[in-house]
Amino acid sequence: MSKSSATLGLRLVLPAALALAAGCYTAGPATTVQRIDPKAQVDLSGYWNDSDANQIAEVMMRDCLSRPWAAQFTARERREPVVKLYPIRNRSSEHMDTKFFTKQVEEELVNSGVVKVVAASDETQDARNERAEQAEHASDETKKEQQQETGTDFLLNGWVVSQIDRAGGQSVRAYAVTMELINAETQEKVWLKLHQIKKIVDQAQYQW
Repeated sequence: MSKSSATLGLRLVLPAALALAAGCYTAGPATTVQRIDPKAQVDLSGYWNDSDANQIAEVMMRDCLSRPWAAQFTARERREPVVKLYPIRNRSSEHMDTKFFTKQVEEELVNSGVVKVVAASDETQDARNERAEQAEHASDETKKEQQQETGTDFLLNGWVVSQIDRAGGQSVRAYAVTMELINAETQEKVWLKLHQIKKIVDQAQYQW
């Protein structure tokens, strides 16, 4: 075969090969995105998810704020109780973003109008740094003073534990969330609640 014939053949084959490669690349599965109501309950894997966090935060805080401790404190002190929420801890056997859950609980508390909520321990440093900078750089009329933070009356703690039971292609996922409210001065527990969620997950078995 002459050199010119080989070059001509390459010119004819190369575009066809590129077109075939492009066709193979674009023939993959398309990605579809569907927007849904953020409050919609969606369970894909059976693991802990945002629906669990939303549901439990609402149930737990509704129960907490309806108990006598808040009304008794307000009647005695003539003001709303001040609550500090500690990050809810994950003591389950799976990875869990408990910060999302903590913020759901905090939203219910803040919007209730029954209590006042102060920044959690891991959120206070930014404001303290800002006051320190203002003490050096801001005018006397506008700077914010140190030692003016609102003291905490009650500490709200919580944790999540889980248990999984499997048999064949079926599993039961059980989650237990415990939350408790503690008087910061006396260490008395004024409210405690345990809430449970249980899910049955069926997985298709491979057929050989």
